[in-house]
Amino acid sequence: MTPAALCRTVTEMCRALPTITGLQLFEHGRVGGKYYGATISSTFQPWRNTAGEIVAYEAYARSHSKNGDDLSPWLLFADAAVDSDLVTLDRLCRTVHALNFFSRLNLAQPLVLNVDARLLQAVPERHGEFFGKVLSLLGVSPQRIVIEIHISHLLDLTRLRDILASYRRYGFAVAVNAESMLHARSLASLLVPDYLMLYAWSYAPDALTRLIANIKATGVGVAIKHIESAETLAAARDAGVAWTQGFHLDLPAPEIISLDPAVN
Repeated sequence: MTPAALCRTVTEMCRALPTITGLQLFEHGRVGGKYYGATISSTFQPWRNTAGEIVAYEAYARSHSKNGDDLSPWLLFADAAVDSDLVTLDRLCRTVHALNFFSRLNLAQPLVLNVDARLLQAVPERHGEFFGKVLSLLGVSPQRIVIEIHISHLLDLTRLRDILASYRRYGFAVAVNAESMLHARSLASLLVPDYLMLYAWSYAPDALTRLIANIKATGVGVAIKHIESAETLAAARDAGVAWTQGFHLDLPAPEIISLDPAVN
């Protein structure tokens, strides 16, 4: 997308969806956001399959103060004390990521976008409807997005099922995060998401291998995050996980990396 076309798209998006506030154009065709004086930008980290090929990218927010100092995005979300502020910030971040990803590249890989657990409580119904409108203005199919949900203990099983069903009704794939072995098994069997995301630091390699085998038996794809060692990567690959991600493989970067050879 040319700079002029991107400017028109951002202008049209702000007009058609007035609840998206703070969008702005940066240099070199990047899009950012403003939230109570903080500047929000995007970084992207690849997901790789067992062969080391890039199969998806996940967007992460980066934020900076007025002075240019780094701010934790988690602090921004924590400071969004009321539901309306949280909804505004969450939607702004995902819109910034989508614009930066889809306006600059024409990749086949899907984009993984996080949804804050508090947003799931703040929005009562029709999860996925608003962001579907964002993608429509970009000319992007929801099938190119994986919505990653961080499970909150405040959401009961019925509510979670309704949320996943809503996102799928609007065309999105859905991933959920699990924080323990029991949690992972329960989420896989009871919610049956498209992907179950596990944190590598929570498991020894042998325990990870057993857990992956159990989850794969449910038909749910397994993704391992925060892989920091060759040992953990080998265990994940040997178990045949769908996706792997971590600093051992790639660092998040504002630019999408090229489809480089497999990382060994």
